[in-house]
Order: sequence, then C-alpha cells, then structure tokens
Amino acid sequence: MKKNIGMRLQNKHLIVIPSVPVWRNDNILSFDRKFYDGMVLYTQKWPGIISCIISTSRSSFSDFGVISKTKEELPFKCTVLDFDETVTVDHLTGASIVFASADANNQLYISDLCRKSKIKCVYAIEYIPETRYQITLLTTHNPFVILRRFIYIWQQEKKRISAFSISDGIQSNGTPAYYEYKKFKNKLLYFDTRVYKANFITDNELEYRLKELSTNKPLRLAFSGRLIRMKGADHLVKLALLLKQRKVPYKFYMYGAGELKDEMIAYIQKHQLEDNVFLPGPVDFYNQLLPDLKKNIDLFICLHRQSDPSCTYLETLSCGVPIVGYKNKAFSGLLSLADIGWGAEINDLKKIADTIERLNENRTQLFAKSRSAVEFARPNDFETTFQNRINHLLSILES
Repeated sequence: MKKNIGMRLQNKHLIVIPSVPVWRNDNILSFDRKFYDGMVLYTQKWPGIISCIISTSRSSFSDFGVISKTKEELPFKCTVLDFDETVTVDHLTGASIVFASADANNQLYISDLCRKSKIKCVYAIEYIPETRYQITLLTTHNPFVILRRFIYIWQQEKKRISAFSISDGIQSNGTPAYYEYKKFKNKLLYFDTRVYKANFITDNELEYRLKELSTNKPLRLAFSGRLIRMKGADHLVKLALLLKQRKVPYKFYMYGAGELKDEMIAYIQKHQLEDNVFLPGPVDFYNQLLPDLKKNIDLFICLHRQSDPSCTYLETLSCGVPIVGYKNKAFSGLLSLADIGWGAEINDLKKIADTIERLNENRTQLFAKSRSAVEFARPNDFETTFQNRINHLLSILES
C-alpha cells in the first residue's frame, strides 16, 4: 500500500516555508540546526520533490545551534529571500502542497495564494492568542505600548482565522493550539521533540535512578531553557530559597543561558545558595543534557509563565523525569492526557514549594510518575512524530 502511494506521489512537490530565517554570508548559508535536520529528513521520507523558501535574517549571527552549508552542498532545493521580500505565486510554481508557518504573521496570506493557484496548503501552529498576550505583558512595561501590541495581536489573529478557513489542514504543536483551532478541518496534534528512539531512557536506567532516589540523598532538581522571565527563570532562584528555608535537602541544576543569568547569580550569592544551586550554562543537548537528566535528575521544575508548547516537556518526559510546574495551558493539556507530574497556578510559588517538600518526604510518589512520564513520551519520539506529520500531508494530497 505504501509503495503504491509512493508511486502516485513521486512527482508531487512539497515546499516548506519555515518561520525561522537563514543567515547568508556570500555563498554560505547558516540554518537553524533543528530546521535543517528536519529538511534532511524530509528528503529521506517524502516520496516526491522537496524544497524550501526561507527568508534572510537581519539579526547578528550566532554559531550556537546552527549548521552552515554552501548551496551546492544542500540535499534539497532552497530559495533564499531577502529580509523584506515576500513569497509570490512565481515562487510556488510547480508546487503540489505548501507547508507554511501560521506563527509567522507574514505568511498568513499563503493559503489565499495557494487557493488561487490550486495548490494544497497546510499550516503549522503552536502559539495561541493567550500566549502572545502573555509574552507582551512579560516583556513590556509601557501601558501604551502594551495596548498597541494587543491591538496588533487581535488584528493578526483575525487574519490567522481567515487563513485557516481556506487552508487544507493544520498541524498543531501541543494541546493549546489544537483545542484553540479545533473547528478547522484536517487537524493533527503533535508534540515537538528532538529526542530519537535511541535517546530514550531504558527500563534498567530508570530503575537504577529510582533506586538512588529511595536513599536519603538530596533531591535532584533541574531546569533547562532560556534564562528569561517568560520561562520563569527569575522564579527558579526564589524557589531555591524557599526550599532552603524549609530545610528541604536538594541540589538544583539550571541549564541554559539568557538575560537573567547575572541577576540569578547575584541572588544565589546574596542568599548563600551556592551549595544548592548550580548554573552549568548551555550544554550539548545529546551529549550532556539528556544523559544528565536520565542519570542524575529526579524532578524537573518548569515555571513557564505562558502557554508556549515547549519541546522541553516531551524531552524531559523521555528521560523518565516527572515535572512540577505552572499550569499554563500547555502543561495543563499534558496533565489532562497523562499522569506525568504536578501543577500549580501560574505564580503560585508557595504551592510549587509545598509540592516539592511533600515529594521529598514521600519519594515513592515519584516512582509511578517517572514510569508514566516515559510511557507517555515513547509514542511521541522524533522519528514517529515526523512520520505522522508527513503522513498527514500525504493524506491531504490524496484527498
């Protein structure tokens, strides 16, 4: 059956238009590593022709998390647009289906362009309006600027709804977007992750860690991500102080980098938390972060103050590590699907501390949640998730 589908679709052309940009330096193109790896996988899994249309970045180049290639080295066709250049019907010549980003406001006209050209169009979406409003409130203090941005978000959301109404399908990263846009046809729910099957914690590794957890050693906590207010980084150190004041034995590893790092270091020093709190910085995801989580972490702390469906959730669960976190819509959605952690209302740091203190005194409660975490993550590994998304596109082409 799959062979027959492949034969029918071998000349079908998929064009991917991502929200992430590319950095261009003469003949060298530097891509976001995650996007590039996805495109390479498309060339292996897509039965027809694969290409992308991508905008040039104006921001300063960072060599963290990117991969650089000449155009001749790329395993896929790539059309690079100038920063302010828009996709036109000419760019879509020969396309059978276009996969665009609805999180990028400058792509909300793509479905209309495709409809007029009789090309199928599918959007990927992860942010909901609530998340965009939350981010504005967390990053802006001037009330007039806030109002102006709120109006802009509302206007763009009207365009997004219009774009979805004439698209051929939607792929929603996380439950917030899936439920927000549930009225539209051909929906797919998926959970973004960078964890391959081979990276998952094994049963033996998990049982060994749980055995360690049953000893009287300090509880091992972790966070990974950008050290910014949106991700609750400022609350992490406040939580650390609460736990110290309650005499909870713990070690807290906060992986990542960001604008709050210096502020967090000052707080740690002021409250003499150096023996409990450690900032290893940004570490290699596959070679250090995942091994550390699988072997050395009992509980993950996720104090995101907005409903972004971060890949952090599934990546943590794949290590068999349960989560204590703020019940934004993304985490609440996961808790409604599986018994993988504990939640508290956003900004209720006391409830988070209460939960950790209770778990430290009753560590067996962590055992079942740890096993549930990896069981929920298993069918959502990177390979399976990617194949499901390709199958969704193929089904729309066949419809």
